[in-house]
Amino acid sequence: MLLMKNVQKSFRTELVETHALRDFNLQVKDGDFVSVTGPSGSGKTTFLNIAGLLETYTSGQYFLDGQDVSALTDRQRSRLRNEKIGFIFQSFNLIPDLNLYDNVDVPLRYRGFGTAERHQRITQSLERVGLANRMKHLPSQLSGGQQQRVAIARALAGEPRFLLADEPTGNLDSQMAQSVMALLKEINRQGTTIVMVTHDPELASQTARTVIVKDGRICSSDLPDPIPAVSNQ
Repeated sequence: MLLMKNVQKSFRTELVETHALRDFNLQVKDGDFVSVTGPSGSGKTTFLNIAGLLETYTSGQYFLDGQDVSALTDRQRSRLRNEKIGFIFQSFNLIPDLNLYDNVDVPLRYRGFGTAERHQRITQSLERVGLANRMKHLPSQLSGGQQQRVAIARALAGEPRFLLADEPTGNLDSQMAQSVMALLKEINRQGTTIVMVTHDPELASQTARTVIVKDGRICSSDLPDPIPAVSNQ
């Protein structure tokens, strides 16, 4: 599903060069649930942005679902991102003036789905997270945990191949965090691949695999398989 081989990411100014990722090697297989942890500034967010095709990398190779993303145009990258990746953010990123139904609808409109298909996807995804009976409510009428469930429904409505979750429980209390985590685990059991960045070791321990990042490198991983060789052809 996701393969990074010797990925480097550098930021340059006139005076200094900063290496956000160094020789970053990671393989995430179809159906995995992987947590990525590490101290602030370790490169977790940079990794997530590159994995989600929101940011380019300086060198190395990145294959998403078997496709070399370095060869893609900006338009092709956007299309691949919209079709195969779902995003879940710590701050929910819901539009406050839109009800739940319309919040889930926004990315579907960008993909050009017809009215009937959008309605089916919206209702099914809200049912999946247990909020179908509140689809006409505004985000402000929900708890933090419920708002995160709406954000998850919005991601699921596009039927992504995998989810990228950036601190999805960071703004929630422990009880709500466990509720959201239980939902993510259920989504994973149903076949969706998930990569989750988290600072919470308790949540990380609940995923099938844990990767620890420090100074832009993976310093610990429970992945037993070697990273496969990737041809330049």
